[in-house]
Amino acid sequence: MKTKISLSILGVYNTLMGILVLIFASSMSSQIVNSKNTDVLRMGELFHYGLSPALLMIGLILLLSRNSSLETAKNLLMGYIIGSIVLMYIFFGVMANEPLMNFSIEVAIPDIAMLGLSIIGYLKAKE
Repeated sequence: MKTKISLSILGVYNTLMGILVLIFASSMSSQIVNSKNTDVLRMGELFHYGLSPALLMIGLILLLSRNSSLETAKNLLMGYIIGSIVLMYIFFGVMANEPLMNFSIEVAIPDIAMLGLSIIGYLKAKE
């Protein structure tokens, strides 16, 4: 798989997620936070606002690196894989066991798919 394709898909996904999390921070918070307490809901909204620029940065870095050398592209994909594995631990090891979070596997499906794509992109990398 050409690294340009995998970096483009991952970049577009993360850039769009960064924008969507920014625009819909309040509604995303009310869906994932299992509380009626307005302070808790506001805290969830603020965390989404904080997450948005990180996703946007990741997406833009991947998009702007599409034409990099094979070695650099593989390093970027490896970084994405490692970060996504940590994310999966947080999803399934922390959030899934937290009563304050309304977490289900359906929420993680796009991220699982992007992890799979990054692994395939890394293992079958070519220019």
